[in-house]
Amino acid sequence: MPGKGGSSISIKNKWTKTKWLLADRRLKSFVPKTKPYTRSSLNAMTGRYKMVYFKPTSGTGGGGIARIVRSSRKFRVKKDGRTFEVSSKASLYGRLNKIARGRSYLLQKGIYLQSSRGRPFDLRVTMQKTAAGKWVQSVMFVKLGRKNKVVTNYHQGGKLAYIEPTLRRSGYSRAQINRYRKRLKSIGMQTARCFDRHAKRFKELGLDVALDRGGRLWILEVNTRPNYSALKSLGDKRFYRTIVRYGKQYGRSK
Repeated sequence: MPGKGGSSISIKNKWTKTKWLLADRRLKSFVPKTKPYTRSSLNAMTGRYKMVYFKPTSGTGGGGIARIVRSSRKFRVKKDGRTFEVSSKASLYGRLNKIARGRSYLLQKGIYLQSSRGRPFDLRVTMQKTAAGKWVQSVMFVKLGRKNKVVTNYHQGGKLAYIEPTLRRSGYSRAQINRYRKRLKSIGMQTARCFDRHAKRFKELGLDVALDRGGRLWILEVNTRPNYSALKSLGDKRFYRTIVRYGKQYGRSK
């Protein structure tokens, strides 16, 4: 049976969700600098940061995302396995407009992800509501990106993995990993409370959290309808069964 308060809602607009996080005093420091895409914001962001991500405001699954890297006087843009270079901000703006085709986009400060055996990764923290309407942190796992890919998403060639062995291979001790788990759970609970303040009908959240090379955590995105199916790719099916069990409490079966 669905949980109290009717069916779950989903918010696709990334800028709306980013503004909610930025308005939360406990969460705003975890959000990389993000701005709606305009000519002036492109000039400001590429002037301030060496790496900037160009993301569709309402995209899913990592589709349509481009990575902009400034090197000397050039900009190298990578999208869907293809790379091109431009030599001025004006030509960069023109090329990005062709990618956008009039759709709304965001610019986000690029985070240099920690890697494991040469593969960059980020962390997924899944929050779900019980039938009683209480938030729980249900599963937590790693999304390992493919080399030379812009994003780590499973549907973009990424691979799911477990937190403990991935972080151990990156040089973290068991004590450090346990601290990260606690911090990730805390960030997840705070984000769930933040979203609850805006609408009580959220039943599930999937936080994509980056661990940068300096050991700092960043909230890259919050999904309000996270994908379950990729969890079947893990050898241990307990993660998938856990997420489905909670999902059934609010009416989601897969």
